[in-house]
Amino acid sequence: MNQIRYGQAAKYGKERERVGNTLGDVQYDRFAQMLGGHGEEVRDPADIGPALRRARESGKPSLINVWVDPDAYAPGTMNQTMYK
Repeated sequence: MNQIRYGQAAKYGKERERVGNTLGDVQYDRFAQMLGGHGEEVRDPADIGPALRRARESGKPSLINVWVDPDAYAPGTMNQTMYK
């Protein structure tokens, strides 16, 4: 949700906002699959509900890896007084 990046940009400027806080394309859903659970990757918001239903129906511990816009901030992050 970019909370750390938002704070770094506010404190150190845009040129240093991504230092140590940007993850690559990690397929966390594969970890669940490797451990015998159910794992899915979701990139379209419309696919979240169906993915959750499939996870529940699997009867296994599940992980739904929902990809979000890497440049979007959660409203709560932008409203925190520590960044103002």
